[in-house]
Amino acid sequence: MNNTFVKHILNMLDLSKDLFASNQHLVHETGSLNTKGAKTIEMDALMEQKLIEYVKQHNLPVKIYSEEIGVVDVHPHPEYLMCFDPLDGSTNYRVGKNLLPYGVLIAVFQGLYPRFSEVIAAGALEATLGQIFFYDGEKTFDEQHKPVVLKKNWPIDKSTPIYVDLHRRAYYDMYLNVVEKLYIRNAGSTVGNLFYTLSNVSCGMGHPRIKPEEVGAVYGLLKGAGGIVIDHTGKSFEDMLFDLDHTYQILGGAMNTIEFVATQIELSE
Repeated sequence: MNNTFVKHILNMLDLSKDLFASNQHLVHETGSLNTKGAKTIEMDALMEQKLIEYVKQHNLPVKIYSEEIGVVDVHPHPEYLMCFDPLDGSTNYRVGKNLLPYGVLIAVFQGLYPRFSEVIAAGALEATLGQIFFYDGEKTFDEQHKPVVLKKNWPIDKSTPIYVDLHRRAYYDMYLNVVEKLYIRNAGSTVGNLFYTLSNVSCGMGHPRIKPEEVGAVYGLLKGAGGIVIDHTGKSFEDMLFDLDHTYQILGGAMNTIEFVATQIELSE
Protein backbone atom coordinates (compact mmCIF):
# COMPACT_ATOMS: atom_id res chain seq x y z
CA MET A 1 0.00 0.00 0.00
CA ASN A 2 2.87 2.40 0.65
CA ASN A 3 3.80 2.43 -3.06
CA THR A 4 0.19 3.30 -3.82
CA PHE A 5 0.37 6.16 -1.35
CA VAL A 6 3.54 7.44 -3.03
CA LYS A 7 1.64 7.61 -6.31
CA HIS A 8 -1.23 9.50 -4.68
CA ILE A 9 1.10 11.90 -2.87
CA LEU A 10 2.87 12.71 -6.14
CA ASN A 11 -0.51 13.29 -7.79
CA MET A 12 -1.53 15.59 -4.93
CA LEU A 13 1.71 17.56 -5.18
CA ASP A 14 1.31 17.92 -8.95
CA LEU A 15 -2.23 19.15 -8.35
CA SER A 16 -0.87 21.63 -5.81
CA LYS A 17 1.79 22.85 -8.24
CA ASP A 18 -0.88 23.61 -10.84
CA LEU A 19 -3.12 25.36 -8.29
CA PHE A 20 -0.29 27.61 -7.14
CA ALA A 21 0.67 28.47 -10.72
CA SER A 22 -2.85 29.57 -11.64
CA ASN A 23 -3.93 31.27 -8.40
CA GLN A 24 -1.22 33.69 -7.33
CA HIS A 25 -3.93 36.27 -6.55
CA LEU A 26 -5.51 34.32 -3.67
CA VAL A 27 -3.72 36.21 -0.90
CA HIS A 28 -6.64 37.74 1.00
CA GLU A 29 -7.91 36.62 4.39
CA THR A 30 -11.10 34.55 4.47
CA GLY A 31 -12.24 35.78 7.88
CA SER A 32 -11.73 32.32 9.40
CA LEU A 33 -9.07 31.01 11.78
CA ASN A 34 -7.27 27.70 11.38
CA THR A 35 -6.75 25.09 14.12
CA LYS A 36 -3.79 27.09 15.49
CA GLY A 37 -5.77 30.33 15.72
CA ALA A 38 -4.02 31.93 12.74
CA LYS A 39 -5.92 33.77 10.04
CA THR A 40 -6.68 31.67 6.97
CA ILE A 41 -6.07 33.10 3.52
CA GLU A 42 -7.87 32.13 0.32
CA MET A 43 -5.09 29.85 -0.96
CA ASP A 44 -5.02 27.94 2.34
CA ALA A 45 -8.71 27.18 1.96
CA LEU A 46 -8.60 26.33 -1.75
CA MET A 47 -5.59 24.02 -1.47
CA GLU A 48 -7.05 22.18 1.50
CA GLN A 49 -10.38 21.77 -0.28
CA LYS A 50 -8.76 20.33 -3.42
CA LEU A 51 -6.50 17.93 -1.51
CA ILE A 52 -9.41 16.61 0.55
CA GLU A 53 -11.49 16.24 -2.61
CA TYR A 54 -8.69 14.18 -4.16
CA VAL A 55 -8.57 11.84 -1.15
CA LYS A 56 -12.36 11.39 -1.23
CA GLN A 57 -12.47 10.79 -4.99
CA HIS A 58 -9.91 7.99 -4.67
CA ASN A 59 -11.53 6.50 -1.56
CA LEU A 60 -8.23 6.37 0.29
CA PRO A 61 -8.61 4.52 3.64
CA VAL A 62 -7.26 7.41 5.70
CA LYS A 63 -8.17 9.82 8.44
CA ILE A 64 -6.95 13.30 7.50
CA TYR A 65 -5.33 15.87 9.73
CA SER A 66 -4.86 19.27 8.08
CA GLU A 67 -3.64 22.57 9.50
CA GLU A 68 -6.70 24.55 8.47
CA ILE A 69 -9.64 22.48 9.75
CA GLY A 70 -8.06 19.73 11.82
CA VAL A 71 -9.29 16.12 11.73
CA VAL A 72 -11.43 15.12 8.76
CA ASP A 73 -13.13 11.71 8.48
CA VAL A 74 -13.27 10.74 4.81
CA HIS A 75 -13.49 6.93 5.00
CA PRO A 76 -15.73 4.64 7.11
CA HIS A 77 -12.82 2.33 8.01
CA PRO A 78 -9.56 4.28 7.97
CA GLU A 79 -6.33 2.32 8.40
CA TYR A 80 -3.86 5.17 7.90
CA LEU A 81 -3.36 8.73 9.09
CA MET A 82 -2.63 11.36 6.44
CA CYS A 83 -1.31 14.71 7.64
CA PHE A 84 -0.73 17.71 5.45
CA ASP A 85 -0.06 21.41 5.54
CA PRO A 86 -1.84 22.71 2.43
CA LEU A 87 0.14 25.96 2.40
CA ASP A 88 3.31 26.03 4.43
CA GLY A 89 4.87 29.48 4.38
CA SER A 90 1.70 31.56 4.02
CA THR A 91 3.55 34.84 4.59
CA ASN A 92 6.15 33.93 1.95
CA TYR A 93 3.29 33.19 -0.44
CA ARG A 94 1.49 36.46 0.30
CA VAL A 95 4.38 38.92 0.19
CA GLY A 96 7.34 37.04 -1.32
CA LYS A 97 6.60 37.83 -4.98
CA ASN A 98 7.08 34.12 -5.69
CA LEU A 99 10.74 34.39 -4.59
CA LEU A 100 10.48 33.22 -0.96
CA PRO A 101 9.85 29.47 -0.53
CA TYR A 102 6.41 28.10 0.26
CA GLY A 103 4.63 24.89 -0.61
CA VAL A 104 2.91 21.72 0.59
CA LEU A 105 3.92 18.96 3.02
CA ILE A 106 2.19 15.55 3.13
CA ALA A 107 2.85 12.41 5.19
CA VAL A 108 1.07 9.08 5.62
CA PHE A 109 1.41 6.99 8.80
CA GLN A 110 0.56 3.31 9.20
CA GLY A 111 -2.29 3.13 11.71
CA LEU A 112 -4.19 5.89 13.46
CA TYR A 113 -2.00 6.13 16.60
CA PRO A 114 1.46 5.60 15.09
CA ARG A 115 5.09 6.06 15.99
CA PHE A 116 7.30 8.13 13.72
CA SER A 117 8.93 4.94 12.43
CA GLU A 118 5.54 4.19 10.87
CA VAL A 119 5.70 7.01 8.31
CA ILE A 120 5.26 4.94 5.14
CA ALA A 121 5.14 7.72 2.53
CA ALA A 122 5.75 11.46 2.41
CA GLY A 123 6.24 14.30 -0.02
CA ALA A 124 7.06 18.00 -0.23
CA LEU A 125 6.55 20.62 -2.91
CA GLU A 126 8.61 23.81 -2.89
CA ALA A 127 6.39 25.85 -5.18
CA THR A 128 8.59 28.80 -6.17
CA LEU A 129 10.94 26.41 -8.00
CA GLY A 130 8.35 23.73 -8.65
CA GLN A 131 10.56 21.12 -6.96
CA ILE A 132 9.22 17.91 -5.44
CA PHE A 133 10.81 15.37 -3.09
CA PHE A 134 9.14 12.13 -2.01
CA TYR A 135 9.75 9.27 0.44
CA ASP A 136 8.62 5.69 -0.30
CA GLY A 137 9.00 4.30 3.21
CA GLU A 138 12.67 3.48 2.71
CA LYS A 139 14.40 6.14 0.62
CA THR A 140 13.91 9.74 -0.48
CA PHE A 141 13.89 10.70 -4.15
CA ASP A 142 13.76 13.87 -6.20
CA GLU A 143 11.23 14.54 -8.94
CA GLN A 144 13.35 12.63 -11.47
CA HIS A 145 13.18 9.61 -9.14
CA LYS A 146 16.88 9.88 -8.32
CA PRO A 147 17.84 8.97 -4.74
CA VAL A 148 18.62 11.90 -2.47
CA VAL A 149 21.64 11.45 -0.21
CA LEU A 150 22.56 14.06 2.36
CA LYS A 151 26.15 15.26 2.43
CA LYS A 152 27.91 13.85 5.49
CA ASN A 153 31.20 15.74 5.69
CA TRP A 154 29.98 19.18 6.75
CA PRO A 155 32.59 21.03 8.81
CA ILE A 156 31.69 22.63 12.11
CA ASP A 157 32.62 26.27 11.65
CA LYS A 158 31.06 29.72 11.33
CA SER A 159 30.44 29.37 7.59
CA THR A 160 28.53 26.06 7.85
CA PRO A 161 24.84 26.85 7.18
CA ILE A 162 21.95 25.35 9.12
CA TYR A 163 18.38 26.49 8.51
CA VAL A 164 16.39 26.97 11.71
CA ASP A 165 12.97 28.50 12.29
CA LEU A 166 13.72 31.33 14.74
CA HIS A 167 10.72 33.60 14.28
CA ARG A 168 10.38 34.27 18.02
CA ARG A 169 12.95 35.83 20.33
CA ALA A 170 12.63 33.03 22.90
CA TYR A 171 13.58 30.52 20.21
CA TYR A 172 16.59 32.58 19.17
CA ASP A 173 17.87 32.52 22.74
CA MET A 174 17.80 28.71 22.71
CA TYR A 175 20.26 28.72 19.82
CA LEU A 176 22.66 31.42 21.03
CA ASN A 177 25.52 28.96 21.50
CA VAL A 178 24.97 27.63 17.98
CA VAL A 179 24.97 31.11 16.48
CA GLU A 180 28.58 31.53 17.60
CA LYS A 181 29.69 28.31 15.88
CA LEU A 182 27.51 27.76 12.76
CA TYR A 183 25.83 30.02 10.21
CA ILE A 184 22.14 30.02 11.17
CA ARG A 185 19.66 31.00 8.47
CA ASN A 186 15.89 30.74 8.00
CA ALA A 187 13.95 30.43 4.74
CA GLY A 188 10.76 31.62 6.44
CA SER A 189 8.99 28.29 5.98
CA THR A 190 9.46 24.70 7.06
CA VAL A 191 9.30 23.51 3.46
CA GLY A 192 12.01 26.02 2.51
CA ASN A 193 14.34 24.92 5.30
CA LEU A 194 13.67 21.28 4.37
CA PHE A 195 14.26 21.96 0.66
CA TYR A 196 17.68 23.52 1.32
CA THR A 197 18.69 20.57 3.49
CA LEU A 198 17.58 17.94 0.96
CA SER A 199 19.40 19.92 -1.76
CA ASN A 200 22.64 19.87 0.31
CA VAL A 201 22.66 23.66 0.54
CA SER A 202 22.42 23.25 4.31
CA CYS A 203 23.87 20.80 6.83
CA GLY A 204 20.44 20.47 8.42
CA MET A 205 17.33 22.14 9.76
CA GLY A 206 15.73 22.76 13.11
CA HIS A 207 12.53 23.97 14.67
CA PRO A 208 11.75 24.61 18.36
CA ARG A 209 8.03 23.96 17.84
CA ILE A 210 7.22 22.27 14.56
CA LYS A 211 3.55 21.50 13.96
CA PRO A 212 2.14 17.94 13.74
CA GLU A 213 0.87 18.46 10.19
CA GLU A 214 4.46 19.18 9.08
CA VAL A 215 6.65 16.95 11.22
CA GLY A 216 5.84 13.59 9.59
CA ALA A 217 6.93 14.75 6.14
CA VAL A 218 10.11 16.33 7.53
CA TYR A 219 10.98 13.16 9.45
CA GLY A 220 10.36 10.79 6.54
CA LEU A 221 12.15 12.84 3.89
CA LEU A 222 15.25 13.48 6.00
CA LYS A 223 15.43 9.89 7.27
CA GLY A 224 15.07 8.50 3.75
CA ALA A 225 17.94 10.71 2.58
CA GLY A 226 20.30 9.21 5.16
CA GLY A 227 19.96 11.95 7.75
CA ILE A 228 19.24 11.71 11.45
CA VAL A 229 16.20 13.25 13.12
CA ILE A 230 16.38 14.01 16.85
CA ASP A 231 14.84 16.35 19.39
CA HIS A 232 16.79 19.02 21.25
CA THR A 233 17.91 16.52 23.90
CA GLY A 234 19.35 14.18 21.28
CA LYS A 235 16.50 11.64 21.45
CA SER A 236 15.71 9.92 18.15
CA PHE A 237 12.24 10.35 16.67
CA GLU A 238 12.22 6.70 15.54
CA ASP A 239 10.19 5.22 18.42
CA MET A 240 8.52 8.43 19.53
CA LEU A 241 4.72 8.41 19.50
CA PHE A 242 3.08 10.81 17.06
CA ASP A 243 0.50 13.08 18.70
CA LEU A 244 -1.83 15.44 16.84
CA ASP A 245 -2.06 17.68 19.91
CA HIS A 246 1.69 18.07 20.29
CA THR A 247 4.36 20.29 18.76
CA TYR A 248 7.92 19.04 18.47
CA GLN A 249 11.47 20.21 18.92
CA ILE A 250 13.28 18.84 15.92
CA LEU A 251 16.77 18.75 14.44
CA GLY A 252 17.46 16.85 11.26
CA GLY A 253 20.20 16.46 8.68
CA ALA A 254 23.86 15.45 8.62
CA MET A 255 24.73 13.36 11.68
CA ASN A 256 27.92 15.10 12.80
CA THR A 257 26.53 18.64 12.72
CA ILE A 258 23.06 17.81 14.01
CA GLU A 259 24.45 15.93 17.01
CA PHE A 260 26.80 18.88 17.62
CA VAL A 261 23.88 21.34 17.53
CA ALA A 262 21.99 19.26 20.10
CA THR A 263 24.90 19.62 22.53
CA GLN A 264 24.89 23.39 22.12
CA ILE A 265 21.20 24.21 22.54
CA GLU A 266 20.02 25.97 25.68
CA LEU A 267 17.26 23.78 27.16
CA SER A 268 15.90 26.25 29.69
CA GLU A 269 12.67 26.99 27.79
